[in-house]
Amino acid sequence: MRKRVLAILILMLLTLTGCIRPYDSGYISYVEKFGPNEAECHSFYHYIPGDNKISFSGLRRYDLITDEDQDIYIVEDSQKQTLSCYYGDDNEVYFVVTTTLKNNEESVLFHHELNSDEYETLLTTDNRIGVFRELETGKIKVTTKEQCYYIENGCLQATDDFEDNIKPVYAHESSVKLIDSDGTIIEICKKYKDREFTYTVDNTTGVITALSGYGAKKSGVSQNFIIEGDKVFGIVQITNGHGGIVPANLIEPASLKKELLVCLDYKTGESEVLYNTKNNSTRIIGYSNGKVYLLKKGKIICKNLSDEKENEIYTLSYDGDGQLSFCWIGGNLVIYDQDKCQVVANIQT
Repeated sequence: MRKRVLAILILMLLTLTGCIRPYDSGYISYVEKFGPNEAECHSFYHYIPGDNKISFSGLRRYDLITDEDQDIYIVEDSQKQTLSCYYGDDNEVYFVVTTTLKNNEESVLFHHELNSDEYETLLTTDNRIGVFRELETGKIKVTTKEQCYYIENGCLQATDDFEDNIKPVYAHESSVKLIDSDGTIIEICKKYKDREFTYTVDNTTGVITALSGYGAKKSGVSQNFIIEGDKVFGIVQITNGHGGIVPANLIEPASLKKELLVCLDYKTGESEVLYNTKNNSTRIIGYSNGKVYLLKKGKIICKNLSDEKENEIYTLSYDGDGQLSFCWIGGNLVIYDQDKCQVVANIQT
């Protein structure tokens, strides 16, 4: 009888905690790139593991058509060099190699043409270099501690929009900027310990009322937002932050209460919650055209919000203990083990 009671208590505890297994990394899985989207690309770039969990010895390209990995670059000295940043597509890739010598660092930005297999050095500096595609402009942007550049026709063009106010990892404010087809900029913002999520359009700020009352004082926003027509759709995580807003890839299992799929009409200010996971056992990993994609009990599910019908599209057989991420490239969902630096699944939805 005592064993039966103990078993029931354990079952109740697992139910209440969402049945989420804590990973060795200590953080829950997260969405790296939102979707499904309109990206016409068949390449997923990822790091090659280094000598420890915080360094990377090179870069690989995973082909979504052939399911094969291709080495793009491997550092010469893994004890002193690490590949620290990258951005690429089917034609080219930009990546940064950082070398540490005593107390000095040197970062080099490389450009690699996939078709010609040629490499070119674009920038060398003793500052850290970041390279990414900017959401507002769609251009490839390069940043250092002192300057920002856009890459135009394969060359670096200095910009005047440098901001020396980079937020720390655990910031007290988070925001996301999106731009519609007319050039209108929509900004979604959340400050630590504020009760409300706000939006700003044409210098007019309003409250996303659908998110009021969810106890989100310690929550923030990440890049998981898109525009469809006159509406913004995005994922909001309700968390127990510790000292500031926690980035989406640094949330511990016990800190996540639930996730919400919110819709905001940025022209009228009307908003609604389209889906509420109610706990942390179900994760929202994507949205497009009235369909929400969920990770639920090891299954990838597509749920039609209009008729509530669910379609199971994949069963995750992964049995590792690393931190997973979900990256949408067009209609492909790439599930990636961040700790082992390897693709777990490539799903065509």
